[in-house]
Amino acid sequence: MAYIPQNKIKTNLYTSGNEFTYLNSDQIYIGYYHKLYNGKNFTGATPNVTDKREIIAIKGKSVSDYGNFIGDKTVSSIPYSPILPTQQDYSNGEFTRYFNIKRNQSIFTEIDKNTYTQFQKQNPDVLWKLYRVFSLSWKLTGTIEEVAQVNKNIVELTEQREKALGLGLYLKENYIQYYK
Repeated sequence: MAYIPQNKIKTNLYTSGNEFTYLNSDQIYIGYYHKLYNGKNFTGATPNVTDKREIIAIKGKSVSDYGNFIGDKTVSSIPYSPILPTQQDYSNGEFTRYFNIKRNQSIFTEIDKNTYTQFQKQNPDVLWKLYRVFSLSWKLTGTIEEVAQVNKNIVELTEQREKALGLGLYLKENYIQYYK
């Protein structure tokens, strides 16, 4: 390969998946890559790596979509399926909400416990490498001010602890949702 000046190469880039496939393959690439001035992308953090392969951006697939494939396997999308509090939850004064976040973007989906468990157990039917899951306790009863403040604090703490910035915005800062 001809010499390419360093200022014409972006190195040490990383993809968590759902952005690139290997050239002439549907296999998703996850890992370090570098980009040349001509727009071509190759595996490896720098051009000096051995066994580098060209990777191409996934076309026809929305990056915000859950994805339609992993290797040769078709998978279903992540359903928005929030859990609604039960009467028992209201008696307890709180319930657990489950979420996933795309690893390389602040894209959230509220999910049910079954989906949460599939991701935690790294079930091959879900794209667990592309998403992280987390849960939080949601206060339901008390004074409206107390419920709003407690839930706001929980969301802010979860944003920091889980590196889930934007969770409050995803929830539309409605900290009294499900309040009774």
